[in-house]
Amino acid sequence: MTDTTVTKTINELVLEISEDKIVSTTIPIAIAIGEAGVLHQYALEDKEALLAKGLSEDTINELAPRAKFLQEQQSVWTAVYESALTSTQEWEEKIEEASLLQRELKYDFQFAYRNHPDILKKLQNILDGNGHMDLIQDLSDYSAFARQYPEPLKAILFDTTKTDRSQQLARELFDLLNKVDGVKNSKNRPEKLMRDRAYTYLKQLVDEIRAYGKYAFWNDEEKQKRYSSEYGRKKHTKNDNETETVSSL
Repeated sequence: MTDTTVTKTINELVLEISEDKIVSTTIPIAIAIGEAGVLHQYALEDKEALLAKGLSEDTINELAPRAKFLQEQQSVWTAVYESALTSTQEWEEKIEEASLLQRELKYDFQFAYRNHPDILKKLQNILDGNGHMDLIQDLSDYSAFARQYPEPLKAILFDTTKTDRSQQLARELFDLLNKVDGVKNSKNRPEKLMRDRAYTYLKQLVDEIRAYGKYAFWNDEEKQKRYSSEYGRKKHTKNDNETETVSSL
């Protein structure tokens, strides 16, 4: 009989975690990875005692690849997030420039077409409205409007580089808009979800090994510390100290 068993990759196993089972990170990822490495070392040192309680050697050996996978996914997500943040900073700078330029163009065009009521009426379509999308559209419309009715602008010696820049800014802001929305909706980014899945996958194993460690060394206080989060202990101690300080005031 042919063995049709196929070993799944860690990527496939992580993707099998249902969304309702994904846990939020309660610890910095770098610390989670570091603690997993320390736990792996402790589990190897205490392997005999842990195996005697029913923990499998495969479980211990799986810690390192899961931690490495999380590290890789964290790197992917960090790169995406930092790129999006850069886009957000660029967006803020350009939106400020665009707002100032829009204000200048408004006064330039209203003055240029003041004696042309028919054209001024059409200009009102650009002047009305608010919000970022309207601002982007206005910048593009001013450029088109200037090309359609150039003579009144020439009469006031209008600086045409303004409408050249407005058209360019409109394109740049439109391209940035999706990236900015990506930061605002970062929880739904596939890279973020994959990072969280990888964290969940590692945490499942860390929790299992820690549970066996606490059971195997239930009467050994020092060994018990090996099988708990140092970050968690320090955070708990800090919170207790802050509570005591508040209570004594």
